[in-house]
Amino acid sequence: MSFSVRNVILVGAGDHLGPSIVSALTSDSHFHVSILTRHSSKSTFPAVISVHRVGDDYQQSDLMSAFQGQDAVVSTIATASVSQQKAMIDDAIATGVKRFVPSGFGSDTRNEKAIQILPQYFKGKRESVEYPKQKEREGLTWTAFVTGPFFELAMAGFMGFDIILQKATIFGYGNDAWSTTTLSSIGLAVVNALKIPEQTANGYMYINSFNVSQNQRRWDAEEQKRIGQEKMSNGNLSGAMSLIRYINCTNGHGGNYATYEKTSNDLLGLPEQNLDEVLAGILKN
Repeated sequence: MSFSVRNVILVGAGDHLGPSIVSALTSDSHFHVSILTRHSSKSTFPAVISVHRVGDDYQQSDLMSAFQGQDAVVSTIATASVSQQKAMIDDAIATGVKRFVPSGFGSDTRNEKAIQILPQYFKGKRESVEYPKQKEREGLTWTAFVTGPFFELAMAGFMGFDIILQKATIFGYGNDAWSTTTLSSIGLAVVNALKIPEQTANGYMYINSFNVSQNQRRWDAEEQKRIGQEKMSNGNLSGAMSLIRYINCTNGHGGNYATYEKTSNDLLGLPEQNLDEVLAGILKN
């Protein structure tokens, strides 16, 4: 089926990733951009963008109204909201939306080792893609993005780095590389994927800005894994952060997906970035 994407609505535009996608979309005159957000959200958006505010329970009537006339829905909502995303997909189909980008940005959720370690996170992420796959026969197409940790967040402490204090928590020997993508590149990837809908239909787009490793000092990775799992078993969700770091920094768990999957960087026109320049920009800001 041949179609073009011009009208795009973004769900979850106020999170870490949302503003970068909004910026990339609004910078391209090809698209007409709308945002769907909850009444309880305190996020603010450019005045030129149409904003549909709905209740936290995402009522069907509100979704149907917001999705009317849209060609594509891009979701960046939290993994915990995967059940709500399924309802969004159903309503998107009912209103004639042709492309759905699920909230699967981040790790390679198809890696079985990663799922075994942190099913609470990875199963939800995988389900966010599996559901639109099931809807292909109803005319919906989908595109999922594997980006690795968002580079700016990784450098702000998420992956054990603190570039302001020039400190790092290293897992294992720090030699295992992991793939990571800058927020601006993720935004550009989404935009360019929507411009070539036939070439990006019903598949995963593996993208990365850098492959990086930690090699400054050693921590016991298995001990960090044990601590993370113990916290999770006691209902302390902060353990997930340790487990995600372990998964990304330990070979065989999908962190360095660029070694076993062909990236879509060229297809999506992503620029090559200089690591030192990007780090300097983060420090400056």
